[in-house]
Amino acid sequence: MDLITTGFLNDFVDRKGYAKLIESQKFEYFCNFCVINKEYDSISFDEKLISTGNSTQGIDGIGIIVNNKLCQNVSEVKQVMEMNRMLTVTFIFIQSKTSNSFNNQHIENFCRWTKNFFSDESNLFTTDEMKNAIEMREFVYNNSNLKYMKDRNPICKMYFCTNGKWESDPNIISVINSNKNEIENLDLFHSVEIIPIDSKALQNLYRKTKEPVEATIKFERKVNIPTIKEITVAYSGLLPFSEFRKIIIDDTGKMKSVFDDNIRDYLEQDNNPVNKDISSTLQKGNLDQFCILNNGVTIVAEEITGPGETITLTNYQIVNGCQTSNVLYENRNIEGIELMHVPVKIIVTNDQNIKSQITRATNNQTAVNAVELEALSDFQRNLEDYYNALPKDNSKLFYERRTNQYKNSDDIQLYKVVNRESQIKSLSAMFLNNPHNVAGNYGKLIEKLGVEIFNADHDYFPYYISSLSYYNLDKLLEENKLFSKSKRFRYQILMVFRFLITKTISPNLKDRGRMQKQCQQILDILKNEQKTLEYLYESAKFIESEELNIDFNDRKSVERKDTTTLILDKLTEIYLVKKSD
Repeated sequence: MDLITTGFLNDFVDRKGYAKLIESQKFEYFCNFCVINKEYDSISFDEKLISTGNSTQGIDGIGIIVNNKLCQNVSEVKQVMEMNRMLTVTFIFIQSKTSNSFNNQHIENFCRWTKNFFSDESNLFTTDEMKNAIEMREFVYNNSNLKYMKDRNPICKMYFCTNGKWESDPNIISVINSNKNEIENLDLFHSVEIIPIDSKALQNLYRKTKEPVEATIKFERKVNIPTIKEITVAYSGLLPFSEFRKIIIDDTGKMKSVFDDNIRDYLEQDNNPVNKDISSTLQKGNLDQFCILNNGVTIVAEEITGPGETITLTNYQIVNGCQTSNVLYENRNIEGIELMHVPVKIIVTNDQNIKSQITRATNNQTAVNAVELEALSDFQRNLEDYYNALPKDNSKLFYERRTNQYKNSDDIQLYKVVNRESQIKSLSAMFLNNPHNVAGNYGKLIEKLGVEIFNADHDYFPYYISSLSYYNLDKLLEENKLFSKSKRFRYQILMVFRFLITKTISPNLKDRGRMQKQCQQILDILKNEQKTLEYLYESAKFIESEELNIDFNDRKSVERKDTTTLILDKLTEIYLVKKSD
């Protein structure tokens, strides 16, 4: 491995806490992280979940992006499909080899197993991770869901990564082209790409994971808006779509992840009157009316640079205009749209309170999405401040309220960062006795926001404790220090871990006094590495015990409420009822 790639790999390992892994595993996660970031434009995902499991044939990583969301199971695919009323899918396959050259046989093998994934031969894959990916593939291509593919068929992208140098070897190119033709002939895809990634390309991909979100535009028709001291500068004006597209579309033609501060998710055109009207205006050719009929887009950036009319926006978010931007993206190929003008307001500030006020004030047309609304709540901001105020010791974590918030922070290790989704899952499993929905129906948890999760009456201590517990559990699982069968039951293990320490079946998050005492009990354990291992080991052992008799061959058992009920009943019987006798 060359010096630069080695340096980037070591940096990744340090940021992610993978020092104890073997070299091939480090490189596999490194490739998964770089490739998925390229396609997903976010570092707020767990590259371990992209892995296909130990000894999987020919494929090291699979990422399935549905409607611009990286999905982990069928439940998540179904959730975004039903919310958007559309289905755009990209299948990403990754194979990583630490060798210093490209090998015909390795690439042939990669392609063959990818073809098997989409055929009846998929039953040859045996790991739980691959079975889960196959279930997602089957759901996408289910006849009843094909009607949602309004824009295109799924895209297939295959990345073969090595430490070598790509030399355009005719023999390898022939292997790639013949396999590409075979996969295209399956008639399942809008397009197929087989992409060789050498050491230099891999280095560039890793650099991209650290780059801020930027767009350079020519903004001619703008005026300065009078500002307050917390705002550096503000512009309002009309921006031609030929320039606006640089803000929302990346060099590869996909949507940028610049809507994370927007309190609405995208609602597709047909069943949403606002979006339908926008689309109708465009498709009827009334492009000159757009800037009059549309309220426009509001952008908040951390920095703006550049002379005169050409400016560069850095670390920006579209805080109002998610719907408009998505409809424009879907109609981006309409004749004449490049010259159409979009009303745009650009505000530069680093003040989070001002950002939130702007977002609240500018969003008033369409029903809000719960997750994004909560991201702007006082509870979310206070939770972030709570994490930031934690002592700077080995138990220090950071709460990422906004996606990619710590992307450019080299002094913060990424494995110490807790994003919103991870926080919701760990709290729900550990303190709400809801590990089954965490594993299989995340949408059910979203319905609890503001009531059972992120409630103003809650203390912040259990949120941190659940994240710290999951952090320790994840580390032990990765180091293979717990039982193998129960790895998929990690959220059930969290629930048992909390019970074994507090001996409480149903915690009450609104009982601040009792929660403080129970969380302190758990923290005292977590501060001791040996005790943490003992309690988590005992928790995993309980999940695999004969008394529970969980069928680990049944992949759906982890998602069933009956499994959670069985665990809680057995805990009560063994530790509470028998003890009282």
